[in-house]
Amino acid sequence: MTSSATLPTSGAPALARTAGSGSRRWVVPAVFLLGLLGVLGAAVLGQDEEPGAPLGAVATVPGGLARVNGVLPEEPETGAPAIGDGITGDGAAEDGTHRVRVLLELTALEPDGVDFDAADWEVERLGGGSSRAVHASVPERALVQGEALRTELLFEVPDRALELTLEGPRGARLSLGTDHHRGGGPR
Repeated sequence: MTSSATLPTSGAPALARTAGSGSRRWVVPAVFLLGLLGVLGAAVLGQDEEPGAPLGAVATVPGGLARVNGVLPEEPETGAPAIGDGITGDGAAEDGTHRVRVLLELTALEPDGVDFDAADWEVERLGGGSSRAVHASVPERALVQGEALRTELLFEVPDRALELTLEGPRGARLSLGTDHHRGGGPR
């Protein structure tokens, strides 16, 4: 009886087992890392909209510039006349919402000027959804080069909305900040 027939003569199978178990150890972290990179890549590629200009900063609109000079909470007992089709401005805001008055300034810089229409502006919220203007102090106006317009737009927005952006023609985006939020309860 020879010992070479029953016992391995070299340490090769033991090394192969060690190398295989070592590579399995890295499979789980590698899959986790690839998944994390995939999620981050999708988040970056999924952001097709630019962030809004900060409150008080300017954004470009066709023919000029736009700026939000302030966002003021509207008192619940005051009403405002309506603009647009079927939009009512009288009465209090619905439950779970509040009204904000956006102070918008437009300046015409281009020779063609700026064509302002309040119906072109809406408040968009993070996660989807938008609100059209309930009232505007100036519903429509054509501005010539060098002219400026200050108007107030009244919107009804959810109490608990985190990020609100005023969106205008051709992707003009202006952040409204968070100071106007009531947080779902009385102030």
